Amino acid sequence: MTPIRVLIVDDHGIARRGIRSVLESNPELEVVAETADGEEAVQKTRDLHPDIILLDISLPGISGIEAARRIRQCAPETRVVFVSQHDSISLVKEALDLGASGYVVKSDAGRDLLPAVEAARTGQVFVSRTVIARGWR
Repeated sequence: MTPIRVLIVDDHGIARRGIRSVLESNPELEVVAETADGEEAVQKTRDLHPDIILLDISLPGISGIEAARRIRQCAPETRVVFVSQHDSISLVKEALDLGASGYVVKSDAGRDLLPAVEAARTGQVFVSRTVIARGWR
């Protein structure tokens, strides 16, 4: 089976390492690159054609929201899962309205990250349990 190619985008190195560690527990996933800013995320998407991008919202330069807009234009087949500390219902709605496949609150990443990637792979939408507890419908 061909591995699912993943790009990690987060401006905090510790967060990137933690995300990578979770992903590496699944042999079906291959981290093809990491980056710390939105502009580079768009460029790496163009260059590497990842299947899934795990994208933080708060990034230097352009935000993750703006990066996702640009990624949708240059690589509409690439699925985006936001991984963010923000748990605002309105922000989650904005992210999913952009066409994101999921939204994981960082505090839930240990439990929710792999199910979110699987949902994105199969064309489903995933929302983190913290967001659901805050009233997501």
